Amino acid sequence: MSTDRAPETPRTDAAVQLHRPTYDLTPHYQMPVTGTVQLHNESDPVVWVPDAYGRMIPMRRSAAPAPMQPMPPRDLSPQPLLDPRAQMIAAGGVLAAGTGWGIGQALAPLAGLGAGGLMWLAIAVVGWKLAPALMGGGRTVERHTHEHHTHVTNKNRGFGRSTTHVNH
Repeated sequence: MSTDRAPETPRTDAAVQLHRPTYDLTPHYQMPVTGTVQLHNESDPVVWVPDAYGRMIPMRRSAAPAPMQPMPPRDLSPQPLLDPRAQMIAAGGVLAAGTGWGIGQALAPLAGLGAGGLMWLAIAVVGWKLAPALMGGGRTVERHTHEHHTHVTNKNRGFGRSTTHVNH
């Protein structure tokens, strides 16, 4: 025997055998005795529909998109310039503003009544103080006691100024 080659192993049928199943995989169809043959997938017909590129492709009718419905006619009658609801809201706002302005005009004299009344009260007080001075000068009051003679002279002048002299 030479050492430059491995010895050859004889091939036998047992070394190359394939695994064979123990059951039969061959399909067995039983044909009906009478009637027509209808296959399972042929009940849904094939239709031709355009694809995204405009080519016609076959597709089952159940998978095809629904056919396009015609668009209903458009209403071409002229529409109002402003929304009627918006007009009602705007009218309510104008009414509220007008009512508020009117009430303000009616109550404005009452706001001035306080300031005007205060002014007339001040004029009355000044007039009350000025009246004796304008009518003829001041008053002279004399007091006599048993031991002393006191003479008090009080002169009132404009704007509430008064001068008092006491003589013993």
